[in-house]
Amino acid sequence: MRRQQKSILITDRSSIGEARRTANLAAQELGFDEERRSDIGITVTEVATNILLHAQGGELLICPFTKKETNWLDILGMDSGPGISDIGRAMEDGYSTVGTAGQGLGAVNRLSDQSSLYSIPGKGTVQWSRFLRGTVPEQVLGIVSIPVHGETQCGDGFFTEAGSSQSLYMMVDGLGHGAGAAEAAEEAIATVRRFSREPVLDIISRSHDALKKTRGAAMSLAVVDHDRLVVTYAGVGNIGASLITGTNSRSLVSQNGTLGAIMPRVPQEYSYPIERTTTLLMFSDGLGTKTSLAAYPGLQNRNPALIAGVLYRDFARKRDDATVLLAPIGGTLQ
Repeated sequence: MRRQQKSILITDRSSIGEARRTANLAAQELGFDEERRSDIGITVTEVATNILLHAQGGELLICPFTKKETNWLDILGMDSGPGISDIGRAMEDGYSTVGTAGQGLGAVNRLSDQSSLYSIPGKGTVQWSRFLRGTVPEQVLGIVSIPVHGETQCGDGFFTEAGSSQSLYMMVDGLGHGAGAAEAAEEAIATVRRFSREPVLDIISRSHDALKKTRGAAMSLAVVDHDRLVVTYAGVGNIGASLITGTNSRSLVSQNGTLGAIMPRVPQEYSYPIERTTTLLMFSDGLGTKTSLAAYPGLQNRNPALIAGVLYRDFARKRDDATVLLAPIGGTLQ
């Protein structure tokens, strides 16, 4: 089930309440009990309050997920404020630079099932918290998928399918935004899910046929052979993708066209060797073409959900739906 993620701009005290109510509704829909919904509400309040007090504003993302028997909720608070010079001390109870009780970051860390923070002095902070209902997700993923301001449906979409010997990652961007774009994305996701075990170019061809009844979409597929450490990739349209290994990054090749309307005359797939430490990055054109980790010391070693939040904060164009996906594909990223 594809669940809609939401963005709340944190501009004043009233937006903190809006963020808390939105998170509580998402938690209810995921089946969290009253006690955990209370923990989620406290976390959202603390994160949003920190954004307002320390950076005078920012953004909070509420990202619900369902995968098989597991539901989880990611909370991402982000700002471009002064940053945190001593993260270790900031996590201590009682420490505050603005005269509060100093319980915020410590409380967030205790209440969350998983959490992490990335901050660069002078460039801002991103705080990530995850609440789980069920078992730990089988895939270590980071996904942010936010509709353009004013729309309730996101015209971007994604699909992942993990296996011991082969895994598949797909991203789609329906033309335009709103309901029509979301319809195209849903059709592409359904098609890829149905034919996920077929060769990559066959999935592309089937998706093209299925999308003819919609406004069309850009789409990319990456199939990982874990035994051979090879990625097979094919894309049509402006989905960006790269393979990140340490400080090195390699862009993946997509062809011009629009599935459902204009297919490349000769569709092509490309094979890329990977290493055990390689991470796949995919992003829609709601993020800038220069999206990368190059300017962020140590970020490539952090949880993919936190990385996705940092990239969304710094590269989202804000005039279109924006989706970014990160997945360790050669091994497990702690």
